[in-house]
Amino acid sequence: MTETPKLSHCADYTRRHDRDRFLCALFAAPEKREDLFTLYAFNQEVSKTREMVTEIMLGHIRLQWWRDTLSEIGEGKVRKHEVVEPLAELVQSQAVSVRDLETVVAAREFDLEDRQPADQEELDRYIDQTSGQMAVLSGRVLGATGDDAEHAIRLAGNAYGLVGIMRAMVFHGRAKRLYLPKDRMESHNVGQSDIFEFRKKEEVRNLTKELAELARKRIAEARKHRGAVPKSARAAALPLVLADGYLRKLAKAEFDPFSAEFGLARPASVRLTLNGLLKSY
Repeated sequence: MTETPKLSHCADYTRRHDRDRFLCALFAAPEKREDLFTLYAFNQEVSKTREMVTEIMLGHIRLQWWRDTLSEIGEGKVRKHEVVEPLAELVQSQAVSVRDLETVVAAREFDLEDRQPADQEELDRYIDQTSGQMAVLSGRVLGATGDDAEHAIRLAGNAYGLVGIMRAMVFHGRAKRLYLPKDRMESHNVGQSDIFEFRKKEEVRNLTKELAELARKRIAEARKHRGAVPKSARAAALPLVLADGYLRKLAKAEFDPFSAEFGLARPASVRLTLNGLLKSY
């Protein structure tokens, strides 16, 4: 009997903490998968900063550690760390640059501010600097270069990121953090306590439905531009397929963002497999 190959640290770390991107990476060329796992493991290391610290200053110290580490990689120095070492190799391959990775670290400063986005524009900026940026870097790893290709992949990453914000409402609510636009909440007469206490109010459903409709429009827009993405790089945009599936689950739950049917929904594996094999999204 053939034994299942043992996953690298970065691959296993991604599988456990970022299952969506792990599954999507499996549809990339075999020789590129480990690079994606390295990138995703780095992203997870940085993105979990707010959850790891009890004091904001400790979060800033952790992000500074990553800044210093990336700066050293640029100078040819590599710290002994299970993610840093393969990350240095990825930089040396010129698939991504230190500056690219520094933007990922900088984006997480917002998490440490513990404040709500004032409006959709501010939320979109945060999503673009996190999920959108990760999609672009994934595309670069897979060989997608040029403004048109990167724009198309960024659209997919941003649409996925907006759905991700909605799916994390329970997670953020438990931590008494809000990433929903303040002005949208006010227009729907939804208060912080409604989110923090998971109240199944019609106002909350209406707010969620409005965000879901916006996400659907962004998914449709992203798909209009997929022709600009080389087929070899479309695994970078595959999370869009999963976002589409999550929105279907949300609609089935009558736009209750606190329902297990939505928040704990498993990735749409059949749709993902079909799109992955067809190099589409």
